Amino acid sequence: MSKSLRTLKVVIPDGNPLNYKQVVGGSDCVMHVLSRSFCISEHLNELKGMQRPALYLLIDEKGKGYIGQTKGFAARVKDHLAKKPWWTRAYVFVSASGLYNTANVEYLEYIAIRAAQESASYDMSDNGQTPTNPTLHEWDRPEFDEVFEQIKFFLLCERCFIFEKVGEGAEKLEKGTATAATLHENAEPARPIFYAKRKGIVAKGYPLLDGTKSFVVLKGSLLNVEVTPSFSLKKQREKVLESCVLKSKDAYELCEDYVFTSPSSASGVCNGFSSNGFEDWKLEDGTTLKTYLAQINK
Repeated sequence: MSKSLRTLKVVIPDGNPLNYKQVVGGSDCVMHVLSRSFCISEHLNELKGMQRPALYLLIDEKGKGYIGQTKGFAARVKDHLAKKPWWTRAYVFVSASGLYNTANVEYLEYIAIRAAQESASYDMSDNGQTPTNPTLHEWDRPEFDEVFEQIKFFLLCERCFIFEKVGEGAEKLEKGTATAATLHENAEPARPIFYAKRKGIVAKGYPLLDGTKSFVVLKGSLLNVEVTPSFSLKKQREKVLESCVLKSKDAYELCEDYVFTSPSSASGVCNGFSSNGFEDWKLEDGTTLKTYLAQINK
């Protein structure tokens, strides 16, 4: 076994890895990975680490990022939800034992912003100028330099290359410097994409195939504005619309991947009426989800 083996533990409290997960391993540093919709929800305040001093990172799928520090992310993120509409995911780094203080996270912010600007992998324009060199004592800095190395490793395993020069992050993963378990989790196989279409409004997604009926509707999918009076999932649809923007008079656009408990709830929310998702979700060649699942389960 390799002497460089490193192990991470991933905790997914609600069973939905696209919504929220916690990652620990090898140090006191804990990474919370949160979707924007989770940050909007009341569940954010229930997380113990969200009330502690933290370094945090906001990103989108187009290569834009923002780095900050805070005394408590649960309170700080409210301002970012109101003023920064572009981000879809947050990474929050806290001490498991509550040992980080303001000086510690200010130093982490300082070296993180410098590293991100030097790598030039992400658009960091929202950060403006690099913060001034903080007041953390010189003898404490090596400890938090090590914390930052752990943070970089966490993000590398998440395939977030904000601190890696263009191309270097993927090369590191290919050479096996990240853990095999994390690579297995993040190296996603090619999935067949299913479509639900109605009057030119197209949603797309795929079944998770994780032992449940969960179905992921992908970012960029369109949802019909109109809803039939008898539609039974109106409350769930209202929650989903929190993650959407109005694309046109006929359609909303989903701003992030969204996991539904079943294909039928997914197609119903997208179409605006009760739906049999196993029949309504189809591959480009017309194969229904029902037929596809029957074929792979033979």
